[in-house]
Amino acid sequence: MNLVKIHDREFEILIDPRMVKLRIEELGKLITSHYGERCPVVLSVMHGAVIFAADLVREIGAPLEMDFVRLKSYSGLESTGEILMTQKWERDLNGREVLIVEDIIDSGNSMQFLKKELLEAGAEDVKIACLLFKPKAFKFNYDIDYIGFEIGNEFVVGFGLDYDGHGRNLAGIYQLKSV
Repeated sequence: MNLVKIHDREFEILIDPRMVKLRIEELGKLITSHYGERCPVVLSVMHGAVIFAADLVREIGAPLEMDFVRLKSYSGLESTGEILMTQKWERDLNGREVLIVEDIIDSGNSMQFLKKELLEAGAEDVKIACLLFKPKAFKFNYDIDYIGFEIGNEFVVGFGLDYDGHGRNLAGIYQLKSV
C-alpha cells in the first residue's frame, strides 16, 4: 500500500513496514546493551508511541517495568505550542532510570517538558527513544539517545502517528502527499 487516504488528505509511503521492524530490532539491541540487568521504567507517551513502545519492549532483553504518560500538544496538522500532561505516570520514579519512548520528536518541546518533570519527580537518569526525529525542527540542546529514523519536516502518519485520530494502525510511515 503506497498511497492511503485519511479524511480529505492523501499520504504516500515514506518508510516501508519492513524497515520499521528492522530498525526497532536494532534499537532493542542497543537499549539492552545499555541497561544490562538494570531495570528501567519504560515510559510510553500515549497515544502515539504505544505501538512503537509495544514492539520495542519485546526487543529489549533487559528486565523493565512499563508505565504511561499522556501529553497533548497537537490539533490536526499543527502543534498548539502548549504542552498539557493529561495523564501522569503511576510508578514511583525516585532513584529510577527512565527510558521515555516517543513516536516523533520535532521541535522538542514535549520531551523538554517531560524530561524536566521526570527529573523533578526524582528520576536518577532519563533517556529518550523515538521512532522519528525531525532535526530541522528541533529547537533544544539535549540528547536523544535512540533514534529510529531522521526525517524532514513533512507531516507523517502510521505506526502510532495520526491525522485527527486516524492512521495510527498503518504498519509503515506515510507522509502527506504534495499537491
